[in-house]
Amino acid sequence: MAERETWRWGPLAAVCLAQLLLMLDVTIVIVALPDVARDLSGDLQSMQLIVDAYALTLAALLLNTGAIADRVGRRLVFLIGLVVFGVASALCGVAGSAAFLVVARGLQGIGGAMLFATGLAILGAAYQGADRAKALGAFGAVFGGAVALGPLVGGAIIELANWRWIFLVNLPVVVLAVVIAVRYVPETRDERPRPVDWIGQLTFTVGIGALVCALIKGGDWGWGDRTTLTLFAVAPVSLGLFTFSQARQRQPMFDLALLRNRSFAGGAIAAFATSASLFGMFVYLTLFFQQVENTNGLEAGTRLLPVTVLAFFAAAGAGRLSAVVSARLVLTVALGCTALGLLQMTMLDSGSSWTVALPGLVLCGLGFGLANPTVAAVTLAVAPPHQAATATGMNSTFRQVGVASGVAGMGAIFSHALRSVDIAARRAPAGSLDSAAVHQAFATALDRVFFTGSAIAGVGAVLAAVLIRPVETPAVGVPREEASGAAASGVGAGSAA
Repeated sequence: MAERETWRWGPLAAVCLAQLLLMLDVTIVIVALPDVARDLSGDLQSMQLIVDAYALTLAALLLNTGAIADRVGRRLVFLIGLVVFGVASALCGVAGSAAFLVVARGLQGIGGAMLFATGLAILGAAYQGADRAKALGAFGAVFGGAVALGPLVGGAIIELANWRWIFLVNLPVVVLAVVIAVRYVPETRDERPRPVDWIGQLTFTVGIGALVCALIKGGDWGWGDRTTLTLFAVAPVSLGLFTFSQARQRQPMFDLALLRNRSFAGGAIAAFATSASLFGMFVYLTLFFQQVENTNGLEAGTRLLPVTVLAFFAAAGAGRLSAVVSARLVLTVALGCTALGLLQMTMLDSGSSWTVALPGLVLCGLGFGLANPTVAAVTLAVAPPHQAATATGMNSTFRQVGVASGVAGMGAIFSHALRSVDIAARRAPAGSLDSAAVHQAFATALDRVFFTGSAIAGVGAVLAAVLIRPVETPAVGVPREEASGAAASGVGAGSAA
């Protein structure tokens, strides 16, 4: 009996271990960034790239990786993804320079794309009916738990060892997941897989990469510099070619027809706005805690718990809430809470206690938790059953692009504000610009990040209210328990990094 039970839940164990790795490596890395920068002599741009290299490669490769997995085998791609992620984690752990770490993080994103693209498909093939609902519920619990515990675990690892172990600790988990997957996960393929879209892959990667690179390096090169302007020109041209290529294909990897559905478009915008507004804030708020308030990694991680823990519990209750009120209202409230929370956090000052921002952190956690599963529910509700995989993959892409562009865009705003301090220092009499003034400038720069994030979330709330129709969830054709389990899991949530 025990052996049969182990076989029965083997695929779930393998997928959940992979999900644990992927989600921990989003929030766990954020609290380690100041230590990484000090150890590897990195600057603000390096820290942005450490986050964005992972998010960009994952976003760029996710949709095509799913098509490849459908063709050659989902277990095979899942196993390759685990190996790639493990090797990349080892390389991150031994990195001797910021540039090397950025490249290794990009390799992690490649492995992450393979795991994201195949995990839910493996569960869908392995389980049916009530077992599928249980599997999706467990998947969602791991997703939320990893996000909630990431900052605390990262801080504890940094204090007990050093930042390198936040990557090296992945290795035994990878080995265990590989062993379980080899023994218990059956191979599955799609009988009629869609073709791999190399043109779409190239144009999308170049477009998003050029935009993020321009945002990150523009302040250093100069916003009027020829290279910066060239990148800003390449981005819309390449993305325009991507859109054109998708419109002309019979089986596109990014189905533009889904975006013509107002509710799907509203959900996609909500996914982007949630990630762009919050993950950019996480990075720079952590820098404030550690560099201005002189906290260690564990203390910084503890201060982020109001966001992550409340997000976990809010996500658990979002499914029940969606059964009472419309998904449109839930998403509008969620993004509204995020906008208000970020706005309240502008009260944080270099001389104030971090608890001043506690109401804002609570509101952001509530908004984050309500938004993730509700976006997934909307996506499943409005997408035709045969396009569920494409729809959730697109949703995840919007999330990851939100992470990358949010970190890069807010970084540009943040670094521009800090650069004004350097100008003031050169003009001021020697010694007149003390550390208190620099700390205050840091707080002012952080305020601009909060205002920007609040504006993004606010616009997202308005567009969600306007575009999303009061659809019924769960999705038509999906049993209620399965759809609620998928919604709770945050299907297509991506990394939240």
